[in-house]
Amino acid sequence: MLIGMDVGGTNTDVAMVDDGITSLKVPNTLGIRHVLGSIRRTGRLAVSTSTPLNRVLTGPPVKVQTILIPGPGLFWPGSIRGAVNHRGDIVEGIDREEVDVALADRGDVLAIAGKFSVRNPSLEQEVAARALHHYPEEKISLSHPLCALNFPARVATTRLNARIREAVTRLTEEIGAEYRDFLFFKGDGGLIPPDYAVSNPSVLYRSSAAAVALGAYYLSGEAECLVVDFGGTTTDLVALSGGRPVMETLVYDGGRTVTTAVAAESLPYGGDSLIEGGLCPTRVGNALAFGGNRPTLTDALNATGCEIGDAASSRGITRLTGLEVLEEYYSHVSQAVEAHGARRLVGTGYLAPFLLPEIARRTGAFMIIPPHWDCANAVGVAISRVSLTLYARFDSGRGLVVFNGEPEVLRKMGDDEAVLDRCREEVQQRALAAGADPCDVEDVQVLFFHTYDVIRSAYRSARIADVVVQIAPGITAEAP
Repeated sequence: MLIGMDVGGTNTDVAMVDDGITSLKVPNTLGIRHVLGSIRRTGRLAVSTSTPLNRVLTGPPVKVQTILIPGPGLFWPGSIRGAVNHRGDIVEGIDREEVDVALADRGDVLAIAGKFSVRNPSLEQEVAARALHHYPEEKISLSHPLCALNFPARVATTRLNARIREAVTRLTEEIGAEYRDFLFFKGDGGLIPPDYAVSNPSVLYRSSAAAVALGAYYLSGEAECLVVDFGGTTTDLVALSGGRPVMETLVYDGGRTVTTAVAAESLPYGGDSLIEGGLCPTRVGNALAFGGNRPTLTDALNATGCEIGDAASSRGITRLTGLEVLEEYYSHVSQAVEAHGARRLVGTGYLAPFLLPEIARRTGAFMIIPPHWDCANAVGVAISRVSLTLYARFDSGRGLVVFNGEPEVLRKMGDDEAVLDRCREEVQQRALAAGADPCDVEDVQVLFFHTYDVIRSAYRSARIADVVVQIAPGITAEAP
């Protein structure tokens, strides 16, 4: 049994995939524990959580204190002394008094990043240990679990993680109390264990868009299309090419991060968008038709003849107002769809049968509404596979190999193929330990490979290799 749960802006959708697909929709007002209690069957649970993260990112301002260890010759705001060189050697220790002085000017959360900490995290960890006197652990983010070498991008990502780590930690605890073994769904369409998400929560960003993309492809079989997902708070557009969503690097606070996620366009209008002098890009509650006390886009549909929920409750909206509101909505979405140049549209979300036909007519695109369109997001989460990324650095001269920022003894390096084989085996073992199906771990992608010799006195004294491999995200072999 594969169980997927996607937390949206209005509802949490659950899909249980076995011989068939069973789904349920639970209002977010009832809470995660109520949702988990509604799942009466056992199986692998995967959870998409990008909407709670979005609330944190768009909520009240958060002061992120940043302590950087850039090394000699580099001057950044928030810098302290200390340095790790490119080989992972500590060439300058931190000054504990300097760290304590920096921590005295505390913020709401703390980000700590060292230039070569991915090759030796000890200085970051030493600063973090002293920071525990000022911050709880869930408000401290370190950069070395990100593994990528790009220091500016790693700083930006660590600052982003600092803002959202507490929310992901709390959610992990809440879900774990009810469902011991579960996985998080990433913004690139793969699954990871909860501890991976807590150490690098930015990978969960846009996970709902990725879930819609994967679910739409699984349910429709359309490999080249634009998925239009009609949610309660937003309408999201995700392009598929070759059955996979287009990816992009996230930008946070004006800086590029190291995080890759589905490229999605989110329009701030959905079924629960408020009607107040026109259609507002705001959600204040459910539609009148679903027990709310203010009219929304859903009520406008009912005013024009649809039968959604308790349609009689929408009668406070005149037909003329309903038509005007719908015209405004169709105009926004149709323009966005035309900008993508899509000729085939796949509609998902509860309101897809009510809204997509007119959008397809206006844009001249072919329209598909697949089975289980209303829970395609949860289906996408359910049928995804475990997808782990391994960053490795081999250094025969130091006798070390560093996997995802953690050093191990390297007894024998071997040739290039031996290095790649070691990395493939390592990421496969980690994925299997995380619950991956053995068939899923066969698809290992080599994302980066570079090796070079260290020459001293005209002789090769060592070899160094940098490797990035990944279990490719996609649909699990367990999916029917």
